[in-house]
Amino acid sequence: MAAGLIDRLFLAHPRSAGQGYFEHMRFAWSFAATMAVGTVAALLHGLFPFVCQTAAGDRVRALYARLSGRGPGHAS
Repeated sequence: MAAGLIDRLFLAHPRSAGQGYFEHMRFAWSFAATMAVGTVAALLHGLFPFVCQTAAGDRVRALYARLSGRGPGHAS
């Protein structure tokens, strides 16, 4: 029973994305780090329109490119 719960909560989604648990964690954390950099760039750009003019959008495009080639069920 506990093994089924662990599988459902921690392993089912990474498996559906074709990844192991730690591979999925690394991918998600690298995705989050890229989003964090884009967030800071957008905040700075909001205050100072002359800085980071394309940085946030560049990161969004890069993240989209990383996800778009993964196929159905793999982008979540």
